[in-house]
Amino acid sequence: MQVIVIGAGIVGLATATKLAEAGHQVQLLDREGVFAGASHRSFAWINANHKLPESYHQLNTAGIHAHAEFQRSVLADRRARGGDEEPWFHHTGSILADFGDSQHESYRQRYHESRELGYPVEMIDRCRLQELEPGVVWPQGLEHALYFPQEGWLDQHGLADQLRRRLAHHGTKVAVREVVEVMPGSQGARVVFNDGSTAEADKVVVAAGAWSREIAEQSGLRIPTVDLGEHSPRVYSLLGLTQPTHANLSRVLVTSRMNVRPRNDGRLWVQVPQMDARVAEGETPELLEETESVMRQRLAEFFDRDITLEKLYYSGRSFPVDGLSIVGYVDEYETVYANVTHSGMTLSMILAELVTHELAGSPSPMLEDFRPQRFESEDIQDADLDYFIGRQ
Repeated sequence: MQVIVIGAGIVGLATATKLAEAGHQVQLLDREGVFAGASHRSFAWINANHKLPESYHQLNTAGIHAHAEFQRSVLADRRARGGDEEPWFHHTGSILADFGDSQHESYRQRYHESRELGYPVEMIDRCRLQELEPGVVWPQGLEHALYFPQEGWLDQHGLADQLRRRLAHHGTKVAVREVVEVMPGSQGARVVFNDGSTAEADKVVVAAGAWSREIAEQSGLRIPTVDLGEHSPRVYSLLGLTQPTHANLSRVLVTSRMNVRPRNDGRLWVQVPQMDARVAEGETPELLEETESVMRQRLAEFFDRDITLEKLYYSGRSFPVDGLSIVGYVDEYETVYANVTHSGMTLSMILAELVTHELAGSPSPMLEDFRPQRFESEDIQDADLDYFIGRQ
């Protein structure tokens, strides 16, 4: 089968790799190149935390296991060949800490929700907190936190390097070309490029993140992600990247004052929930300057040292209007397939596996709640997000 995959972010890259490994002829296209969009600036917290409804939680849980299994397989193969490889999925767990007066209620709700879903969670005391993250200056009033041992963080560039090598082994490279239209038909699908030229395939997978909406609209199809012209916390976030630091941190910290996680290169990714709530102001110099100041202040509080920001991103999200993934055919001929999600880092490997099976004719029950056809109903509600925990 010949397949064109549009989009070379983490979802498109993983999907193209799994299709190529299954023996299909794959063309991978992106208008700018690998990781040119949101994938290179993602917080990349791998989790199924507070991802509801239950079917979405289970899909994200499967996503965590898919990352772990893919890494285990690759590293075992490298060791068998006498080589070595740095891990890219850091299965270290994460910590949720509420520094406010509502901590008992927020912990109670999250703890019971997680237990009911069968999602591992532990209530830990201050001593355990300090054992897990001794480099963090925990505030005096914080006596408890929640620990989620199944979670972790992803070096997305390390994963991308693995996927690119596997694609190259199968003779697939990323072509930098801009698709402006997809034309489905009974004998396959055709993509039209911005220079007027075309390419044909048996199937086309649209995995272009936030730009999937635009491609679909130009094609007379529907992939309803949020409009990047909407400046709201569900569309944009403020994400800081520090310079290399000696701050001691191993896990993802999600807190009411700051979300922070380590990187392989000694840098930290940083978010401040209160500043994300102000993205409606737009990418103004004033907002960026204030956000950088607040991030540096919070980092100093957490790690008792000055940590300089290297870059601050006003970053757009790939976000379906109801917050859930959009996975399935969008045309009557079943030749154009959407693979679009906000939880791309967590879901990339599991969606790649499931989509590969579906394109070959084996539908997955795990994806039934995420079909594009659900948007034909008038009952679809916009996502109502809890920004304290985030929606990574």
